[in-house]
Amino acid sequence: MIKFAFIGGTLSGLELLQALIKNSYLPQYAVILKEDVHEINKYYSVISELLKTYKIPFSVKRKLTDTDYNIMKDSNLDFAIVLGWRTLINTDYSKYLKYGFIAAHRSLLPKYRGFAPTQWVIINGEKETGVTLFQIEEGETDSGSVFDQRKIPVLQDEYAIDLEHRMNDCTIEMFVDFFKKYDGNNLKSHKQDETKATYTCKRIPEDGIINWNKSSLEIYNFIRALANPFPGAFCYYKNSCYHIRKAILGENNKKNFIGLIPGRVIKIKENGIEILCGKGTLLITEWENKSDGTINNPCENIKSITATLK
Repeated sequence: MIKFAFIGGTLSGLELLQALIKNSYLPQYAVILKEDVHEINKYYSVISELLKTYKIPFSVKRKLTDTDYNIMKDSNLDFAIVLGWRTLINTDYSKYLKYGFIAAHRSLLPKYRGFAPTQWVIINGEKETGVTLFQIEEGETDSGSVFDQRKIPVLQDEYAIDLEHRMNDCTIEMFVDFFKKYDGNNLKSHKQDETKATYTCKRIPEDGIINWNKSSLEIYNFIRALANPFPGAFCYYKNSCYHIRKAILGENNKKNFIGLIPGRVIKIKENGIEILCGKGTLLITEWENKSDGTINNPCENIKSITATLK
């Protein structure tokens, strides 16, 4: 029997636990992430009920404590798996686990080490990304030995949440395969190539402001990367802030405008408003007024081609 601990939460963690239990892999101990108060979905309560059903001891919190580490230290575990966890893991305790802490990162490591890799991949217009199963080690973030890695294409018209769902399915498959390989004594790993490493910084909601001087494709990617349920790409009109929820490239996108004002409305249609960008145009079909939460077609707000989004 494989002896392991589970550290994590959110929908990803819940679905992984369900898949592992279905395959008869039950953790000896679990630490479940407690979501912040403002978060609508509280997966920790659902995960807690699941663990109670199988009589698996657990705790619910936002960061690991000495008590959690000592339980794992004294349990003679093969490893601990980490998914949907938000705070740092103390790798000093890896020596008490045969294979340490195993985590999944949503990029093709060593590329896109760090924060929000899915968002940055779409913002940068990448054609593919992936999931990497690796060992959390001392040193730089996401720099540990790799057990498995799988590529996933980034579709031209999909939003970050759609890509996240596909990556989550892939992540679960990889973890289940990891357990089967470990069970069959067929587990292998390799070091990352440090010469190919790239890094991302943490994003905050204020980073979502749209720069209309950029090309329509760059702005389109920016919107897809940040749209609901993420903080959102936003702009201002008449002192109101609007988060862009849906957009497509405009019908005039390929026209060569030699007289242009980025952010200016050039066409009002039933399905949205067409906006001039630094190069090309973008059709916004749905946005949300952040002051009152109203979600609608922007043609309901804007009636003139003299309007300019800031």
